[in-house]
Parts: sequence; C-alpha cells; structure tokens
Amino acid sequence: MKKTMNKKRKKKVILSEEEKLRRGHVNDIRATMSNIGFLRIKGIEGKNFTYKNCQTELDDIFVYENLILLIEYTAQKDVSSHMKGKKVFYDLVDNSHRDFIDFILNEPKLQSFKEFYEQYIEQQYSKNQIRIRILYCSFNFIDSQHKSVIEENRSVKIYNYDTVQYFKQLTSNIKRSARYEFFDFLGLKASDIGNNGHELPDSRKFNGNILPVERSSFNPGYNVVSFYIDAESLMRRAYVLRQECWRGEDASGFYQRMVKGKKISSMRKYLANEKRVFINNIIATLSNKHAKLLDTKGKPISIDAEGNFIGNGTYTMVTPTRVEIDDLPNIIGIIDGQHRVYAYHEGADVYENKISKLRTKQHLLVTAVLFPEKEPLDVRRRFEAKLFLEINNNQTNVSSALRQEIDLMISPFSVTAVCKRIVSKLNQSGPLCGQIEMHSYEKGKLKTASIVSYGLIPLIKFDDSEESDSMFKLWNHPDKQNLKNNCNNIELRDLYVDFCVKNIRDILIAIKQIIDSELWHPYDPKRKKGFLSVTNLNGILNVLRCQIKTNKKLLSSEDYYDKMKNMNFEDLKDFKSSQYNKMGNFIFDKYFVVQDTPIK
Repeated sequence: MKKTMNKKRKKKVILSEEEKLRRGHVNDIRATMSNIGFLRIKGIEGKNFTYKNCQTELDDIFVYENLILLIEYTAQKDVSSHMKGKKVFYDLVDNSHRDFIDFILNEPKLQSFKEFYEQYIEQQYSKNQIRIRILYCSFNFIDSQHKSVIEENRSVKIYNYDTVQYFKQLTSNIKRSARYEFFDFLGLKASDIGNNGHELPDSRKFNGNILPVERSSFNPGYNVVSFYIDAESLMRRAYVLRQECWRGEDASGFYQRMVKGKKISSMRKYLANEKRVFINNIIATLSNKHAKLLDTKGKPISIDAEGNFIGNGTYTMVTPTRVEIDDLPNIIGIIDGQHRVYAYHEGADVYENKISKLRTKQHLLVTAVLFPEKEPLDVRRRFEAKLFLEINNNQTNVSSALRQEIDLMISPFSVTAVCKRIVSKLNQSGPLCGQIEMHSYEKGKLKTASIVSYGLIPLIKFDDSEESDSMFKLWNHPDKQNLKNNCNNIELRDLYVDFCVKNIRDILIAIKQIIDSELWHPYDPKRKKGFLSVTNLNGILNVLRCQIKTNKKLLSSEDYYDKMKNMNFEDLKDFKSSQYNKMGNFIFDKYFVVQDTPIK
C-alpha cells in the first residue's frame, strides 16, 4: 500500500467584495502599464514610511525612461477621507520632486527602488530630468468636487475606472504606441520623456502641396494641405475622438470607434508580408497654431489668424510646400484612417521585427484641413464631426447610435444635446453621483436614453408659453430667447444647464433624505432592491413639470422634503416603466396639491 502523506492545505482566503474589485482593478492597471512599456518595481506595496512627518505608503511604482508613476489603488465607495490623507503626502511630493527622489533612495523600506534606480535610471538621467506623476486609481466614481481638490496638485491625475478601461482596450490593441496618448493624459509633452536631444533638425518638416480654399471650396481660411509623413511621427502627434475616451468630463459627441484588434492584426500581416505602404490617404485636421508652411526655398509662408495667405495672391493655385509640424501630442486629428496609421504601432507580435523597420521608413499620405489659428475648439470639433459623417455616410457600419453622437457634436444647442449635458452633470456630483451609465462597460446603472427622451426633454424643452411645463419658462435670464433661437452662445447654454441641474438636484436631495439610505442605488432585479430606476427618476422629473405648470414656481430642497416626508414609496411599485406621467401626477396630487389648498 502506498503511504499517504497528510499535507497541510493552505487555508482559502475569503476576499471581501471590495477587495475582489480592487484586485481586478489592480490587474487591469498593471496590464495596461506593461503594454505601454512601463517597468514595475517590486517590493513596494504596503511598505509604510514617513516623509516629512507624513506617514503613508505606496501601492505601486512604475517607471518609463525618466518618468516615475506613484500609484494608489482604492475600491472604497466613500473616498473623501482617504483622499484627504493622501493629499497631504501628494502636496509634499509636488513641492519638490528632487527632494522626494533623494528621500526614497535613502529609505531602507524602499530598497528595491534604489536598486532599480542605480541599474536603469542613474546612468541616463540626472535627478533634475526625472518627472513624477501620481495616479489616484479609484474603482468607484469620484465626484467633481473631490476630483478638483486633489487635482489642484499638478502632479496628480485621477485614474477612474472608465479611464482605466479605455486605456486597457487601447493598449491591448496598439501596445506601446498608446504611450503618446497616455502621456497626453498625464499632461506631459514628448520632450519631457527620455533624452530627446538626438532629434534631427528636419525631422519636423514634411514635403507636400497646398490646396487653397479657391480650389477646395471649403470655408474661408480652411486651406487643405497634403503631405507625406512617416508613421512614427504621425502617431506621436495624432489624436482620435473615440467614444468613451478620457478627454473631458463630458465626452458627448465623441464618435469614433475603438481600434479593432483583429483589423489591426490583419493589416500588420499585410505590412510585414508585402513590405509596402497603404496607398490611400489619411484624412486629418491640423491647426495653423501647430503647423508652418514653407516655400520651396525654406522660407515661411505667412498666414494670418483667419487662415488667409498674406501677400499678393500667389497661393491661389496648388503649390508645393514643406510642412513644419510641432512635435507635440494631440495636434493632428485623425478623421479617417486610424487603422492604417496604428497598423504601424510598436507591438509585441510576430510582425514587430519587420514593422519596426517600416515605422520610420514608410511615409503615409495625409490630407489635412488647416484650421485658422483663431478658430475656437468647439467649431473645429463640429467641423471634424461633419467631415467624418460625410466620409462614412454611405457605409453600412455607421449605426444610429453613432449618428446620434455625431448629431450632438454638430448641434450642441439642440434640446437633446442640452439634456445629455444635464445627465453628465447630474452624474458628476449630487444625489445621482456615479449612478448613471455613461460608458458601455458600466453595468447595473441607470441608462440615459429613456431618461433623456421621456424625463428630461419634456422638462427642459425651449418652451416659455403660458401653458408650458418646462423649466425654460421659469429661467429668468434676459437673453434666454437667443438660446431658443440657436444663438451658438456656449456660455448661455451652460447657464441654462446649471439652472436645470440645480433645480433637479433639489428634489432629488429631498427624496434621498426621505427613503432608506440602503435603497439609494440602482434597482437590482436579482435582489429586488434599490429605489433608483428609470421609472422612478422620470416620475420624479414629471413632478417638477406638474409643479411648474400648476404653481408656476420651483421649490427648495427643504420645501420638497416638507411636502413629501410622509410619502409611502410602496405606492410607487405599481407603476410600470411607461407610466412616467401617471406617477408624476400621482405624487403631485397626493403630496403637493392637497397641502397647497388654502384653509377656509
């Protein structure tokens, strides 16, 4: 008989739900950093130390060339107190990056950093060349108020779950070439990273031709230039307005898709096997602020702030030119052809050895619309969206949802666009903070489509007639008729958005005070718990419409609380998903009208 040995089994560690979320979040971030090319310094996590009388710890340190990332992971739902403690440490680091480097090199608990520094950093960079950025990586949503406080520190970036997921997808498809966009997210220029003194004097100049407005029929000042540029230089400078990206709190109207891994892979196979450039051109945009046109003798061609050539009309015909483009990220907008560009990405697949030789050798033909230097960003974005739609309008893969996003960009003063901004602001702070689905990978949150269509549009429509039940009627702004007439006044539009957000929040604050705090989350069909649903939210929005139409005024959160404090929320369970108006009328008739009836 075989003797059996009683081996001690390791006790299974039962993780809390918060710790499970944190671990998944950590793994996503570490994978992203590895794809970009960062090296992780091991032996850092959980080591407590004291820096300038501040006791703290680091969860991770990543290094790329002379860039050091200090990482904090958290899955806490309420991060306010956690952030306050960390901010003290972050401010101390921000005061002097060099002081912190000196400290960490002499801190025994962080010995692994010193070993890494001496092996990989010290021989190439001085301490003055080192850049430090701090990523506060929260799995849960951080409201705009807390975010603004911690990001006052120039070294700190909030790395929310949605941003993590965006870069996770991007880096899985284009690997290290995603670093240019990631550095842009960190607020760093290409010149901040590595030793850039080796760049050749002509590396920013590209041969091409000018197609002036007389030959293109574009708007005055919108000249077109075609030029050849190597793939590496183009990727360094490019941006794509992809859906669900990190560029700003409100990415409504960003319309381009994420690069597809399978399509990229097949194009890399073509490049590696055929060893020849794609022959069709890349469509792009570029501002005169970041591009200079030179004549054949290398002398600058003068263009004024409105995009007009200064001189005697020489440039009314197609003219050879050299285009000098700043070596900065986020300046060339790719409208059509992102897959052809990023097929040259710096990857780790079987094709990389061959493509690495083509990345700086092969030149792509780019046709770019040159924006006048004075052209506002919102006008440029609308032009880009229209151009994208014109190019792709006949393709079957342009979905209705995508067209809607483009419409929001093209018509930013429409009622629908205003509603989308209101939803975004409601999600940033207040009772609905982090409760609304803003990205496709968010699950179990309130979906926006029905809220916008059946709750917000009737409530905020541009109707100030006597019979109106819209907030627009009560908005006491002297220029509001201009908004109604689509005046393209962004400041005026945003004032109306703020007015609506404030008054919607007031009634939601009251509701949140009344119901059990454990129920203030999106309805979970499995557990059959949660007050927040599209039906309940739209019903509440319709209470506001009843209040406006009947009493011709809005109330404070305290007044709403007084009227609804005895509300029985069990009464609302019988209303179906399409009975928003019926629910609003029920709440208003039972808790508002009766109390407003004068006592005789």
